Amino acid sequence: MKLVAIAGSPRKNGNSTALMHHAVEGAQKRGATAEVFFARDLQVAGCLACESCKRSAEAVCVQNDDMHAVYAAIRDCDALLLASPVYFYGLSSQIKAIVDRCYALMPFEGVPAGEQPVPRIAPGKPLYVITTQADTPVFFGLQVYSTIAYGMSWLGMTPAGELVATSLEGPHDWEQRDDLIAAARELIRV
Repeated sequence: MKLVAIAGSPRKNGNSTALMHHAVEGAQKRGATAEVFFARDLQVAGCLACESCKRSAEAVCVQNDDMHAVYAAIRDCDALLLASPVYFYGLSSQIKAIVDRCYALMPFEGVPAGEQPVPRIAPGKPLYVITTQADTPVFFGLQVYSTIAYGMSWLGMTPAGELVATSLEGPHDWEQRDDLIAAARELIRV
């Protein structure tokens, strides 16, 4: 299995990135290969809502930035893992731009009546999500998860698992949480 993992934290070694690394390592121990992206290091602009990506089945986003490498990786992978801290009760802005730009991977629907939309990625790819937050109730992380899972389901992805890590006040609090480390290592099924 080829896994693509995208860290959405602006912190290089924050909670969500560290738990993502544990999830990737766990998958690799079970035979997966992985390609990892760090949203903070990518130049990805927000979606322009220009609809250029919807002009034909072969159309791509008109913006010339690092998102095209992410598109290629998502098309080629067998599973996708997204990790984000919960900031202001939503996704980090770094990964939000990537998720929004995945709009260009939605099936092309400009087909004759009665024909099926043309998929841009193979349907059924498993989607895994890790969220981290300071708050104790899981609600906020689940809210972020549902946003990602619902949006990516439009691409044909299938939600396969989530880890909502709570009560993480500081950027290295995960280090004291063996429960979260174990859950991250077991998150992705190969």
